[in-house]
Amino acid sequence: MTKVAIALFGTRVSPRFDCAPTFQIVQTDGRTVTATEEVSAQAWSAVERVNQLRTRQVNTLICGGIDMFSAQQLNHYGIKTYSWITGEARDALDGLLQGKLQPGFLMAPGGRCCGRWRFRGGHGRGRQKGWCTPPEP
Repeated sequence: MTKVAIALFGTRVSPRFDCAPTFQIVQTDGRTVTATEEVSAQAWSAVERVNQLRTRQVNTLICGGIDMFSAQQLNHYGIKTYSWITGEARDALDGLLQGKLQPGFLMAPGGRCCGRWRFRGGHGRGRQKGWCTPPEP
């Protein structure tokens, strides 16, 4: 049994873990969804979000951007994080269940991305550090 939390903004994956108003907690048995619940997270701080996911025995998180501290805490508690995911939450869950999602990246202090992100503007003149674009599929 796996429990997956998806940071939601409406029906889409929330652009930021720490600002998601809702989390969808999905219980799966292999590739099949067995239970779903939505939990309001509006009053939770970033630390409370991590603790709530841990308390609810979540083993996997799908979210948009995430700060390094939260990502490190999630990793410490054994919660695998798929970050920088965009689009409809249902599509992201389907991608996870089909093995098509890849664990994500971290946001460094100052809002810069760390990981396999390309900088906007290419490698030559005009390159601006800290402006990130996601890898192409």
